[in-house]
Amino acid sequence: MTGPQEWAQAEPEAAAAGGQGPAIGSAAWWNQRYEARARQRPRPGGLTLGAIMDVALAIADGNGLDALTMRAVADRMNVRHTSLYRHVASRDELLVELVDHMLGEVRLPGPGPDWRARTEAGAREYRRVLSAHHALVPQMTRGQLLGPNALRAREHGLRLLTDAGWPPGQAVRIYLTVTHFVVGAVLLDSGGAARTAEQRSAMAGLFASLPAGRFPLVTAHSALLGGPDGDDEFEFGLRCLLDGIARLKGDG
Repeated sequence: MTGPQEWAQAEPEAAAAGGQGPAIGSAAWWNQRYEARARQRPRPGGLTLGAIMDVALAIADGNGLDALTMRAVADRMNVRHTSLYRHVASRDELLVELVDHMLGEVRLPGPGPDWRARTEAGAREYRRVLSAHHALVPQMTRGQLLGPNALRAREHGLRLLTDAGWPPGQAVRIYLTVTHFVVGAVLLDSGGAARTAEQRSAMAGLFASLPAGRFPLVTAHSALLGGPDGDDEFEFGLRCLLDGIARLKGDG
């Protein structure tokens, strides 16, 4: 299963400049974006949103979000930063568009009768893309994923499930549950919970050194607690999640 989660409503301060207009990243904001794009005509040899997003993604990947500014994008493209405003009016808009641009890298699973195999493949692919752009993952909780690439993935995920015989209500819940699981797992892996082999070893050592009388299970199983890496945890969680879902359909 691929595709994004439902985003939480953007904070009030993320509204358009001057406090007017819909909150950036909201459904109303995306609706306005689609209407504006339908009216917009490309300028021969001019900037495109895709080119701006490619440069912005390279900056975020290489230097982090703190380095990602409108001026930094313009400087790398050798244009004036005001030239970007035809496509993105602010850094907040740039970030929302950039998350959707990132989702365009997700390779959606091909057709096939096995809904579970395709769901597993899609979840792993979604995780691969998010992990490759970990600086952007926290941004996925600041608006609503309603851009063209997000909608493409949403349509594909629901089609995968309904074609396999899932009722629409269950298909929607399964889609959201699996995508939320992927985003949550990557969010933890890309933040302070990420653990290298050395960090896991140090964690096991800390557990083993605790007072056994107070933490008998933690000390006894210190090696196990410090053992799983992000891949192990993700695959175990995905398998358990899909095992439970399969039982709803009688496939498990």
